[in-house]
Amino acid sequence: MRIELPETALDFGRVADTALRGAGGVDLARDAESDPSAAAKAEECLASIGLYDIDPRDGLDDAVAAAELCRVGGSHAVPFPLAAVLLRTSPGTPFALVDAHHPVIDHALTAGTWTAATLTGDLFDAEPVAAVDSKVAPFAMTVRLRPTGGTAPVLDRRLSLVLGAYHLLGIGQRALKLAIAHTKVRKQFGQHLSDFQTIRHSLADQSVGLEGLDLLCRFSLWSTFTDSSPSLVDALSVRLEAQRVVKLALRVAQQLHGASGFADEYDISVLVRHAQPGLRLPTDRGATLALLRAAIEEFGFAGPFSLAEKQGAG
Repeated sequence: MRIELPETALDFGRVADTALRGAGGVDLARDAESDPSAAAKAEECLASIGLYDIDPRDGLDDAVAAAELCRVGGSHAVPFPLAAVLLRTSPGTPFALVDAHHPVIDHALTAGTWTAATLTGDLFDAEPVAAVDSKVAPFAMTVRLRPTGGTAPVLDRRLSLVLGAYHLLGIGQRALKLAIAHTKVRKQFGQHLSDFQTIRHSLADQSVGLEGLDLLCRFSLWSTFTDSSPSLVDALSVRLEAQRVVKLALRVAQQLHGASGFADEYDISVLVRHAQPGLRLPTDRGATLALLRAAIEEFGFAGPFSLAEKQGAG
């Protein structure tokens, strides 16, 4: 496994970041809640840097570029279903994972018809029905599912989970940067917040957590193409860790902003709100853990030391 990302992927990420900043950055998400043209502007920006030229199924190099784009998109809370469009099954038909009992897709109005799948592989055609009408999921909609009788490829399901984790990673990294910047200018009791040891330790904890998630994302992306089994263990593992780490990073960042962390004029408030669909769809943390346990029971979990080695050593 290569830990370092290819320089071409890093360059692509920097280009994407510059383009999204130029288009408005987090303001695109803020504005899109009341003005659909902001979402269209986000798509135009992404298309201009090659969104529709990438197919993460084509191999690890293309998948790394897609992952970097999802990470950067997450850092700007871009109001567009990046992973779903990258995994489109045909032009204009995005791919998303859903809970068949409560099917909801974020940014569902991006397309009239979607390809949807459960984590167990049941395949559906999906159509948007109604907005969820939630402040923490402004673009999420319930969808109507029509079974196709097919099975979603394991690769598609793995990539959807891993690219979603990269999206959350970008959100968490941006939240940490916002928190660090805020503590350097905000004063309390005559000192900058960043001068307090407890706050420095708290920020350091979040930094370590996000760095670990970054490495796990890289491993899971590599595993997506090297594991020949039908297992989703690694992909579910990285989703579970992304849910844990990013939820905590967002909470700490919002707490350090104080009351302003709940004001929409501050980017951290927008990030927290727009992170919720990614944290909760298609599974919340409890459901992800249950699925991971079931997958480990069925396929096992490869680690540095196998169970047989441990038993032999005993």
